[in-house]
Order: sequence, then C-alpha cells, then structure tokens
Amino acid sequence: MGTKAVVWNRVLDRLCLPRQLEFRSTAKGQALVEFTLAFILLLIVAWIPADFGLAFYTGQLAQNASREGARIAAADKTLVSANCDMPCSSATAGTALKAAADRMSQALLPGAHIDVTLQGGTTCDRLVTVTITGNYNFFFYRVLRLIGGNVPASAPINRSTSMRWEHQC
Repeated sequence: MGTKAVVWNRVLDRLCLPRQLEFRSTAKGQALVEFTLAFILLLIVAWIPADFGLAFYTGQLAQNASREGARIAAADKTLVSANCDMPCSSATAGTALKAAADRMSQALLPGAHIDVTLQGGTTCDRLVTVTITGNYNFFFYRVLRLIGGNVPASAPINRSTSMRWEHQC
C-alpha cells in the first residue's frame, strides 16, 4: 500500500469516526421514541376492532339470555310479571329472571335491567316477553373522550324475545 493511500485512509478515518460515534449515540434514543409512538398507534388500531367485537359479543349474550328466560317463562304457569337489575338476588332462583341473569356477564354489561312481561290470558295462551337492557362502555370511546372528543359515554344494548307456549292449559 502506498503512502498516498495510507494518508487518505487516516484522513477518512478521522473524518468519519466522529460522525459514526455521533450517529450511534443518538440512534438509540430516536429508535426508542419511534417505537413508543408506533406501538401506541398500533395498540389503538388493534384495540378498536377488539372493542367492537366485545360489544357485538355482549349483544349476543343478551340475546341468548333473553331467549333462555323466555323459554323458561313460557313454560311456567305460575309466573307473574317481574323485573330486576343485575345482579339479581338469589330470591328469584328458579325463575325466568334467574335464568336470564345467569347467562349475562356482569362485567360486560354492568347494571343490566331484565324485565319479564306477560300478555294475554292469565293461565292459558300467554305471550311472555323477556327484555334485557344495558349500556356497553366502549374503551375506545373513553380514549376519545380523554383527548377531547365529543362521543357518548356508552352505547345502549337492548335485546328482547317474545315466546308463547300454546300447551299451557
């Protein structure tokens, strides 16, 4: 290797070395900031469909609970109209209210209201309607309200099932 090449290598080493050290020292901080911002954005984007999926699942739970309550209520000849707020007391054990309450999730639909109404005859050919009403609190709505968005506090979920058991008499 000639002396000219050695001199140029030393000059290039001296010019490039401080720039490499400076780049390495700030790149870690920059990567951390970029990762934090991207992770928060990714977390929000991934949580939105999961939150709406939980709301849909909660609606399905309420629908199935109202079906089960109506099925039991239609076969009960001694049933009277009643209602309760979640969690229903153990005094209603064995009734349509208890059956519907057992199938509802207190965590997903807090304070849900279950209503059993009877229409028609007193003992024969009665139409029984079980209605479940509650509010689902979207996590994403809370985040939007936190940053100043004008969104409702919760979304209402109302499910109702009517059933008639024709062989009551």
